[in-house]
Amino acid sequence: MIYLRTQPQLPLDDLLAVTSEFIEPSMSRSALGRLLRCRGHSRLPQSERPANPTQPFKVYLPGYFHVNLKYLPQMADETSRRYVFVAINRATRWAPLAVKRAKTQAATRSFLHALAKAAPVKIRTILTDNGKDFTDRVFGQAAKDATRSHEFGALCQA
Repeated sequence: MIYLRTQPQLPLDDLLAVTSEFIEPSMSRSALGRLLRCRGHSRLPQSERPANPTQPFKVYLPGYFHVNLKYLPQMADETSRRYVFVAINRATRWAPLAVKRAKTQAATRSFLHALAKAAPVKIRTILTDNGKDFTDRVFGQAAKDATRSHEFGALCQA
């Protein structure tokens, strides 16, 4: 019974089921508990756990933003599609957004200015998906470096 407690680390009720089925049919739960306590195995050994199991993501300092653009579905009474710009602060999960009628460089510039004005922290890093709304890179057969002539990149540099 001690082996079943320590190697597969069976809980008390599972150990009782195995014991009463295969070893001693008349074994009671309290008797098994007393036996384990007498032998120093009343508690299961603690397995190795990470220091903070609820911390699945890297810790970021405030000011690290992920900026993205998403389409909104066009409703039946609307004549054109709308777009949502969102910026998520990775440290605080603060996520301002803006709905725009177009996804132009002017709309992107407007959103970045509004973000800088509303942000409770200094913006240190902006991460994007390198879409054409945020960069002038052309994705094709060969990788191309940004020319820094796109308004969003220029605003980030400023």
